[in-house]
Amino acid sequence: MSDTPSKNLRKHKDIQGLLARVPFVTGACELDLLVFFYRHPCSILTNEQLSALVGYETQEIAESIDRFIEAGLLEREQNPIHAARMYLLVLDRQHMGPLKAFLDLACTHQGRRDILQLLVPGRSDPRAGKTEQRLHFVAQL
Repeated sequence: MSDTPSKNLRKHKDIQGLLARVPFVTGACELDLLVFFYRHPCSILTNEQLSALVGYETQEIAESIDRFIEAGLLEREQNPIHAARMYLLVLDRQHMGPLKAFLDLACTHQGRRDILQLLVPGRSDPRAGKTEQRLHFVAQL
């Protein structure tokens, strides 16, 4: 049992190393949205649909998408007839090594929690406080 703190320290250092190699993930929204696109690499959705699916405000989703596009991770195509856009996750050789390791970890429940603790110290799920507000708002309808 005495090696548990050292294992946790090493795990946190490994995650910090991965986070340093994926600088476009700065918060929970980017993390969850990137995992969504990893699981659904070609998607046709509106920002409102993405917001509902991933659980963050539409503005946060839009800002995260812009960061991913700037980083060269995501391509976005718009159809002039529909509000929905096609998103394509681009995993090239430049991103594949560290990003794949990061995403493989982030796709697990414990991995997501560990990453979030380093992104938002002291909280394993930043959305936890918002859930109560949303439920309260829905109850008032």
